[in-house]
Amino acid sequence: MEDFIRNITSHNVVSVLGMTLLISALLTEPSAAQDFSGMETFLEEIVDLITGPIGVAISALAVIAVGFSFMTGRMDWVFAASIVIGIAIVFGGATFVEGLSAS
Repeated sequence: MEDFIRNITSHNVVSVLGMTLLISALLTEPSAAQDFSGMETFLEEIVDLITGPIGVAISALAVIAVGFSFMTGRMDWVFAASIVIGIAIVFGGATFVEGLSAS
């Protein structure tokens, strides 16, 4: 065992690891890597959550916060502009990406 440990080099470890990865890649079932429907559904649900009623409510609260800050005289125009631009990006993002991916 001592001879084995003494003769191990980083090159040997990398070679064995590379061969192991190559063999496992060649023996994998191709159908296992082609079904992403679960991940696609999960991501679509996140987009629907953000752009749906919850996103509308959060956006309304942000606009209300800007209104209160304007009412109390503590309005920061950079903050207000960032709220408006952020809302536009959130609700326009899905439409923008759909337009890019349409063929």
